[in-house]
Amino acid sequence: MAGTAGATAEAGSYVIADGQTDQFVGTLRLDRRAADRPGHVTGEGRELELSYVLRRGAWGAGLAFEATAAALRAAAGELLDQPVLIVTQAANDSSRKLARRLGFHEVSQFEEFDARQVLAVAPLGSFRASLPAGTPRPTH
Repeated sequence: MAGTAGATAEAGSYVIADGQTDQFVGTLRLDRRAADRPGHVTGEGRELELSYVLRRGAWGAGLAFEATAAALRAAAGELLDQPVLIVTQAANDSSRKLARRLGFHEVSQFEEFDARQVLAVAPLGSFRASLPAGTPRPTH
């Protein structure tokens, strides 16, 4: 499958659109980081990993923050608390700043794809929206 349909064919894959124009500006994924890749905070690996790619023309408009925050809130409402990872190149100051703004904390660095990578982590539960008293919490 090619194009936008291919980008969202798997669970945890989303399209990011500009709210004003409804134009495609990027993709977002929330899935498990492969255990055989570097960059983990648990012994077994397979933590949730948030990743996104936006067209250059959409950079700086706040769309990445809106999309990632919405995806994390939705996941926090459905899943038990667990670590969520963001991995970005150490040279990507904008992505590192976004991770900090979302509440992620940098915990390590490593080499992958011939570049220095930064691993940041946040508890999924920190993105859970306040629920009214008596609302059941996720059990899966």
